[in-house]
Amino acid sequence: MVVIGIVIGVAVAIAALLVVLELQNVRRRRTLAHLEPVDPRIGERAMSQASAAHAIVEGQAKSAHPGISGAGGGPLG
Repeated sequence: MVVIGIVIGVAVAIAALLVVLELQNVRRRRTLAHLEPVDPRIGERAMSQASAAHAIVEGQAKSAHPGISGAGGGPLG
């Protein structure tokens, strides 16, 4: 009988948690409803621009410090 009470208690706790999470989602959707849908191409363009900028900075850093990549060799001391 105790086991059945524990199982029912756990089920009620899980149901209450799901209800609270769903209420938060509804509130969040209502709050963000005024925003326009995001175009996925904007994110792709931003990622490609960030990648290009990273490559430029990395290239400049390696040309300013030739030994940083290990390809420039160095003294075997």
